[in-house]
Amino acid sequence: MAYGGDLLKTRIGRSGPRPIDSRNTMHLVLRSLKARNEWSFWIPKNKNKIKQIVAKFSHKYGIKICSMANVGNHLHFQIKLSNRNTFKPFIRAITSAIATRITGANRWNPLKKKASDKFWDQRPFTRVVKSYRAYLNLRDYIEINRLEGFGFTKPQARFFYAWNQLKE
Repeated sequence: MAYGGDLLKTRIGRSGPRPIDSRNTMHLVLRSLKARNEWSFWIPKNKNKIKQIVAKFSHKYGIKICSMANVGNHLHFQIKLSNRNTFKPFIRAITSAIATRITGANRWNPLKKKASDKFWDQRPFTRVVKSYRAYLNLRDYIEINRLEGFGFTKPQARFFYAWNQLKE
């Protein structure tokens, strides 16, 4: 029920098509190791650009963004598709728009000089979230990643998130 990212390095990961489900939510991860320094997703101007891009294309293609975490060099989304045919144009639109807005590259001033100069590391990772337990685990995972984006380490973010859950 998952596809993309590091899974494409394995035979099982390449064996089938990307699972897309319009009844359940999906976990989407976009990662770029080139997103550092002035290209970091966490810089306020880039953060606002990404929010605008995601809002624009999610509205255009009828995709509900349940939650989003910006970690600096990768983005986590929990999305709900209205129609399975809208995923492909949505993912193409946001990945290209984010890459061009962050890098400043365009058709006349391309960034790519060779194959290794791609902005995105791998294909987008997606996973269908079937059960309620998986839904809750994904919600917690995205919140912990959001805290990591603020500068907490993973153990600190887990502790802080668990502590806030106990208070509520």
